[in-house]
Order: sequence, then C-alpha cells, then structure tokens
Amino acid sequence: MIACHNLWPCIALVLGLASLTLPAHAEGQEAGTTVEARSDWQRKKCDVYRQAFAEILDHVGREGVSDAFMAQNQAFIDSGCLADVDACPETEADIEVANGLTIASMNAGAASSFSPFRCRE
Repeated sequence: MIACHNLWPCIALVLGLASLTLPAHAEGQEAGTTVEARSDWQRKKCDVYRQAFAEILDHVGREGVSDAFMAQNQAFIDSGCLADVDACPETEADIEVANGLTIASMNAGAASSFSPFRCRE
C-alpha cells in the first residue's frame, strides 16, 4: 500500500472523478428524503463520494484514520448520503481523507456542504 505524505498527489488520483459534472437538469430535480426517493443527482453525488472514499483509503491507507471517522463516513454512505452524520476529522490522516473527499465531491459538482464533516460538541 502506498502512503501519501502529501495530500496533493493523492488528490490527483481522484481527480478523474471530475468528469462527473453537475447535469444541467439537476437544479430542477426535487431532492428525495429516503434512499429510494433520491434524485438522480443525489445518487450520483453519493456514488462519487463512495468511490472517492474507497480510492483515497486505498492510496492513503488506513493507518492513522480514526475508527470513529471511518464509521461515520460509512454510515453516511450506507444512508445513501442522506443521514445527518457528524464525521469529525480529528487526526492528521482523518483531515487528509476529508480534504480529498471534499475536493473530489466539489470537482464532481457537489457543494462543499454535501460532505458530512462536522465537529459539534
């Protein structure tokens, strides 16, 4: 497994997801509130996030990524990216993964607020 000590080369690995851009009709789609009722755009954003999460972990590795951060990201994906999850990046590795996921999601056309990264007390 290759460990990335610098975030930018790792991000380059997920930039291929940038070709998944916001469809012109996505703004007019009504957002679903259940996995089954999700719009095509909601599904696409979640697919990008799921794929980026797997690819980043494959390249960065899991060493240093906290169990809580891994579990919360997986819970977000398992919910169809609909759950109000607090995936709080606490370690340097968590932050590296969160940064990569945010960039991959935004390159695909999702707002930065799409990601579940929150650190509420």
